[in-house]
Amino acid sequence: MNRSLRSVLVTCTALSMLGLGALTAPAALAAKAPKYSSTCKISGQTMITGGKAYVCVSASEGAKPRWDRGSTVSKSPLTIVDGWAKAADDGMSAAFGMVKNPTSSPIQIIGAASPYATAVQLHEVVMQDGSMVMQQKAAGFTVPANGMLQLKPGGNHLMFMGITKPITPGMMIPIKLVTSDGGVLRTSVMAKVFAGANEDYDGGMSDMAGM
Repeated sequence: MNRSLRSVLVTCTALSMLGLGALTAPAALAAKAPKYSSTCKISGQTMITGGKAYVCVSASEGAKPRWDRGSTVSKSPLTIVDGWAKAADDGMSAAFGMVKNPTSSPIQIIGAASPYATAVQLHEVVMQDGSMVMQQKAAGFTVPANGMLQLKPGGNHLMFMGITKPITPGMMIPIKLVTSDGGVLRTSVMAKVFAGANEDYDGGMSDMAGM
């Protein structure tokens, strides 16, 4: 054995004895988990850390949004096809697509997140005083057993609140969907120019106060 190879082996053995991998980078520190029932900036905020998924919810209309207890994370069987997001430089945007559930039980989507938004809310569009208005869907989205849920302009959709960086056409926008049992679907959708989906938002940006 030549001297260079012997030196490499000695170094690797020493690192191993210290519990360090010779070619392994330090693990990233996980974000601190939110405290149950503590207030959060905006309803719909979703955090995944320490193997658990947490969603910020409002117990009733007008109530301060607070963090739930969190659910142990697992891989969700849900998939999304034909997904896309509306290009926008700032403010708000939205994402759409067809969510598929291949299982024999309905699955409830209760939260969503993207690095391109302060929060991603689950929205529906309803008629209010003769106008189409967007609002949070309190119970989330139900994807029927062996069925599909369509997210579309003018209907159920993922609302990007407080865009953190421009969403430009052609970009792939990462999104995570969280279900009531802790299932997480990680996907990416393409951004494109879209002039529609300009319904009023019930509550405006009041949820963003204090940010």
